[in-house]
Amino acid sequence: MVRHNINESDLEMIMFLYSEGLFTYYRFKQLSNFNGWDERKFKKMKDGGWIHMWRDKNGSEYRLYEITRKARLVVTDMYKKLNYEEEISELAQNNPVFKRKQFSHKVLALGIRSFNQEVRKRKGLKYEEY
Repeated sequence: MVRHNINESDLEMIMFLYSEGLFTYYRFKQLSNFNGWDERKFKKMKDGGWIHMWRDKNGSEYRLYEITRKARLVVTDMYKKLNYEEEISELAQNNPVFKRKQFSHKVLALGIRSFNQEVRKRKGLKYEEY
């Protein structure tokens, strides 16, 4: 979330939409009721490059939208980490948490290191004690 500058609500919405495939604006509004009402969420996510129009309105058909490649990559990347298939980067240029601009980032960095140790254990790799 820090790396992509999105909040938890937006990430949850992206995950909902990932499983939807194509969706209408009305379906988006239905799904947005589950994680807090924000009237500007659709526009914010569209302007942020998380969703885009797949098909424009044609006669009586609705406009159809889908999540962008960027959003699909975020979800896929997150699932790989949750399944212990890959580590979370500890390099400051790849992960802004390791720039430690805030105290919460320092605490999160400790958690990431611990997570990465667990991933290495499950993969049978050697790891360094910090």
